[in-house]
Amino acid sequence: MLNRPLEFARKPLRAMFNVFDNKEAFDTSPPVAATGKSHSAGLEYRADIDGLRAIAVLLVLIFHAGLTLFPSGFIGVDIFFVISGYLTTSIIMKSLDNGTFSFTGFYSSRIWRLQPAVVALLAVTLLITTLLYLPDDYIDFLKSEKYTSLLISNQYFSKVTSGYATPDAASLPLLHTWSLAIEWQWYLLLPLGIWLLHRYVAKRALSGVVMGLTLAATALALYLSRVAPDLNYYFFTARIFELMIGSCAVIFSADRFRLSRVSASLICAVALVTIAYCAIQDDILSGFPNYHAVAVCVATALLLVRGIGNVSITSDVLAFKPLVFIGTLSYSLYLWHWPILAVLAYLGVDLTPAVTTGFFAVTFVMGYLSFGLIENRFRKVRAGFGKTLLLLMLLPAIGLSLLHSAGKNHDGWPNRFGEDSIAMFSTLKAYVPTNREDCLGNSDRVEPDCVMGAPLAKPQALLIGDSYSNHYWGFIETLAKDAGLSVLAQGYPACLALPGIYLYDWYKARNALYEKCHNAAERYYDLIASSHFQYVIIGQFWEAYLTDAIVTKLDDPRSLALSQERLGVAVRQALDIVVESGATPILLMNTLPMPARINECLLRQIKLRGMLGSAEQSRLCAAVPWSGLEDPFMATLFAQLQAEYPQLIVLDPKKVQCKDGTCMTSVDDVPVYRDIGHVSDYASYKFGELYLKHFGNPFKSSPDGAP
Repeated sequence: MLNRPLEFARKPLRAMFNVFDNKEAFDTSPPVAATGKSHSAGLEYRADIDGLRAIAVLLVLIFHAGLTLFPSGFIGVDIFFVISGYLTTSIIMKSLDNGTFSFTGFYSSRIWRLQPAVVALLAVTLLITTLLYLPDDYIDFLKSEKYTSLLISNQYFSKVTSGYATPDAASLPLLHTWSLAIEWQWYLLLPLGIWLLHRYVAKRALSGVVMGLTLAATALALYLSRVAPDLNYYFFTARIFELMIGSCAVIFSADRFRLSRVSASLICAVALVTIAYCAIQDDILSGFPNYHAVAVCVATALLLVRGIGNVSITSDVLAFKPLVFIGTLSYSLYLWHWPILAVLAYLGVDLTPAVTTGFFAVTFVMGYLSFGLIENRFRKVRAGFGKTLLLLMLLPAIGLSLLHSAGKNHDGWPNRFGEDSIAMFSTLKAYVPTNREDCLGNSDRVEPDCVMGAPLAKPQALLIGDSYSNHYWGFIETLAKDAGLSVLAQGYPACLALPGIYLYDWYKARNALYEKCHNAAERYYDLIASSHFQYVIIGQFWEAYLTDAIVTKLDDPRSLALSQERLGVAVRQALDIVVESGATPILLMNTLPMPARINECLLRQIKLRGMLGSAEQSRLCAAVPWSGLEDPFMATLFAQLQAEYPQLIVLDPKKVQCKDGTCMTSVDDVPVYRDIGHVSDYASYKFGELYLKHFGNPFKSSPDGAP
């Protein structure tokens, strides 16, 4: 067995990315006319498909490594989907025509082809995260392992990330398995679909039916790109058209035609240029898969179609042996590259040129070993379907589900990091308010349980804003309890809680108005006008909205200057409504924006258990310099508002976070920040205590707003 990896490097390379052994997908029978007895795409082995697969995986690796050569290198996954659709359809149609097809045989083959490497991935990442990942992150990882084993990780990651290629996704070791989940969901549908078409659709109508279904799936994907641009990247319903385009390449290959070499070469050259053009674009991710994805998939299909792709000059180019070799390893390269990057990100390691070079070297070594020791070893294993299903699917899913439940019940086993760290983890958990997270994200109703402060029957104050208002829960509750007030908290993420405005092309709205923000704000100000609050507190990450996105209607002209003007008008309108209701308005400024990778720096000592001098580095990270300067526009606006509204109170948590040109990033050795910018609940409560101690309670202010 040890000689097998060396053997495959010297022979035609036949392993396929993500799905199949290329040799397994084709035979050497000549093309069959559409009017003949067979519609299978019987073909000899095509090295150019391995070369195309190499291009796809290199695009993904370069993109994920943060190199700017291909800003949209994620389209490599779309290429893989088309190849997958082409080969799966080819295999099933050939076996149906030969009378050898069986569902259990198909699934046994696919399981042994894919799952041994996936099981190895799950085991290795479990070991690494057990050593390095902090309790909450470890629980999240175990959850992702569970959903990966259940073949629905795409749905899981669509819910727990704010989007693809976002900071909150960078350290998730199994993020890339979303594409494997879509592959398996495709497998669940395709065999039955082809079997039904083969049985009940006349052969002369097959091409038209498949094309019609593909066009319908493409239209659905483009619709989802418009209405759910933040989620559709992971949707199976938004991706199935890519696999179906691969199926079309098989169906139309079955028709007997062959272009001249010159004509085929021109078409395939345009296809490669199309793929390259989309890969170098830097603005196509929003709403993806979109029209660019359609272009990439059609171009890939043209490179696959028999009679075009296999007779062109590009076929010879793609059959270049180094490309074919990389294509052979592509499935393993894809599986192992992302966990390496995720762990580096989790440890706060910058992708310097040296680190990036090391990443590519380790990825190729892991890919080579994985192919030789796992893929190549198990791809031809044949066992009964029941045994296969139990061993490679059911047992991992059951085991990882139980492990996730145990992890939750034991708080991620914080004792993995020693006694000194347990106190910090316990402190962070103890300060999390029971209802805080449930009070964020409802745009159409009031949540009555979202009340903090003094235990009174009716809240005397209202806290509104985006998720940054929500992270002030502890800060506000500390002040409210001291003043004997009860506070109702309502918020919506990434929303400017001001009346009369919309956010255009924002967060969950592509080329449209973000209606949910507007609806949430309307509800807040109706509540203010109809209630008799003593205080209304507006908390925002104000600077985040200083873009050209603020409008009052869909066709408003947009610019930064106009947004600033509309923001000023909206804030004044909000204050007018608050004052007219009889309440005192309070504006919350933001804490210091989270310094880049500060938590990785602070917590590296714990993750690495004191190795590599990380303790000294953590001490250096406990405070960062700050110039004391606010955003000029916001500073001017707040000064104007305080002059115009004598009763207005402005609360600035930086007054306790920052002193003498430095700002705390940890409080009592506990990190100030809990994620990509929100402060931890412990820090929020502690900032409230410090504010009371040094500046008094603004809820006990005199009528002019002075403490």
